[in-house]
Amino acid sequence: MRKPLFKRPSAIFGAASLVSLSLVFATGGNPAGAASTVSTTSTTATVSEATLQRIGTRNVKDLAASTRLTPVNRTTEKVLIGDTQNITRNSAGSTVTVSAPTDFTVASTGKAKPGGGSGTTAGFMGITGAQQAVANSAYDLEPPDQGLCSNGSYVMEVVNNAFEVYSTSSKAVVVQPTATTSLFGVPSENAGSFLSDPHCYFDAASNRWFVVELSIPNFFSAHVHASKSYELVAVSDSSNPTGNFTTFAINSTDPSDAGCPCFGDYPMIGTDANGFYLTTNEFSIYKPNFNGVQVYAMSKQELVAAADGLGGAPTVVHFSALASPFPNETVGETYHLSPAMVPTGGVFDTSANGTEYFTMSDAFPVSSNLLAVYAMTNTASLASANPSVRLTSTLVPLGQTYQFPEAGMAVAQKQYTSISQVPLLSYIESQTGASVAEGVLQADFDAVQETTYAGGHLYTELSTASSTTAPVGTTAAQWYRLAPSIRGGAVAASLIAEGSVAVRGQSLLFPDLAVNSSGVGDMVFTLTGSKFYPSAAYVAFGGSGPTGSVQVAKAGTGPEDGFTCYAYYVGPNYGGCRWGDYSGAVAVGSTVWMATEYVPPASTRDFYTNWGTFVFQATAG
Repeated sequence: MRKPLFKRPSAIFGAASLVSLSLVFATGGNPAGAASTVSTTSTTATVSEATLQRIGTRNVKDLAASTRLTPVNRTTEKVLIGDTQNITRNSAGSTVTVSAPTDFTVASTGKAKPGGGSGTTAGFMGITGAQQAVANSAYDLEPPDQGLCSNGSYVMEVVNNAFEVYSTSSKAVVVQPTATTSLFGVPSENAGSFLSDPHCYFDAASNRWFVVELSIPNFFSAHVHASKSYELVAVSDSSNPTGNFTTFAINSTDPSDAGCPCFGDYPMIGTDANGFYLTTNEFSIYKPNFNGVQVYAMSKQELVAAADGLGGAPTVVHFSALASPFPNETVGETYHLSPAMVPTGGVFDTSANGTEYFTMSDAFPVSSNLLAVYAMTNTASLASANPSVRLTSTLVPLGQTYQFPEAGMAVAQKQYTSISQVPLLSYIESQTGASVAEGVLQADFDAVQETTYAGGHLYTELSTASSTTAPVGTTAAQWYRLAPSIRGGAVAASLIAEGSVAVRGQSLLFPDLAVNSSGVGDMVFTLTGSKFYPSAAYVAFGGSGPTGSVQVAKAGTGPEDGFTCYAYYVGPNYGGCRWGDYSGAVAVGSTVWMATEYVPPASTRDFYTNWGTFVFQATAG
């Protein structure tokens, strides 16, 4: 059996200093679900100052031109598996009946072509597993985590440890897949680095691109103990993503927390008029400890100025040990706080001297009918010598119930019709002399994903499972439209609309809803099941919610046949093929750019992976 090849370097950054601050963290609830009176209680959170360290500045076109591409084949490829972090759910706390999803029909749009007209999809094959490996010293990595951002003139796609840039005017990729380690200025996988969970965002207010990714130096080293972790932040110097980016690092090791050294899993980006926000889920690198959500807030204007070399790094306010706002929570931690992003042309909330919103689902029970809305107020103070921001939360009861798949649940994909579609499966059978079953896909991420603030409302989405106990089930997408406000210095919120999207007997994986400033857009996901190989699909989202049919933007050509599908490589209890942790979508005016995973033609695969991504545009709504 071929085993992963890992090597390790020394740590690359110094430890960030933590300075005690005295700030207020408030929690509250709104049992009636209306945006009326909010009862809040103030308490002292663990709030500190984290150091933002500058790494350096690099030119994207120069990086792409100087990238050493490594040919991939069975003798050169090495495999890496992205981190798998599980939280413990309290099934006894689930007392609600799960809502039945709304079934949609599927209608194929046919072959998508660049330059398609209104109402059609137009797209191109994005980064594949093989291209990522070629750019990263022949390291294959699953799952294919997806980051996507656009300003209308360019589209940047970031998948795992590679990125590319597409020009919407020339309709061509102008920066070929390039390692994110080179963008951030950190050692490559050959030197033991582990980078994962990329996100990117174009902020129209500052006219800059932001790219983030978590980093654990020495994680894949055979002889050096990984003892630090970082959240990496790259900021462009202009609206052109092919130019210069300056990179910073936040030490997320938190050595004083339980089980640490720790790392910040699944970093997410948000901005308002004043601040740049990064949220993570803190897990121990080596132990089973989970320490809840971490929030990092800093002045957006000072961050941009620091990237331009016009000032020192901004103060980073670090919130940790947030008390759970959910009443049935017995674990005590918060999980996956999703900061809001504002679409191009959207308006920030400037009330309470600047407000940034966040959403969170109730992840620890198996099922729930609650969402939490958070607000950070007085964000204009982030640019002062002594920031004085306040974080409050409220609960929003839902009309529909969601439930997350418990660890081990998987979803099906269409059965292959020819052994040539699954060459890795065929290879394993040739080596073992035993019959090998086609892989199933690991079920969705277990929390709300992207959040958008548009027209005074919050839009977010999550995955819900048909069953939490069946070894193979189906998943659907649920969406929510919420109305937040600030009253008496604390956040209030009410449910405006909600709904679900499902395809009977099939699964919709990793939904991402993007709306423009008018609140219309599209929701993207992978469609898979007994009738579909993993395919890139979406549904239009109008003023009242999803409309029409589920559209197949690019059909998969076969089943997922990557190395994480098989016990031969990952052991008998892994739970199925790693298939993404999220999709990507962004609305720019009347156009929505989307990207998600699918299985492209067999000619694009390498030995260990056959996943690919499809990047496409469609008319909003």
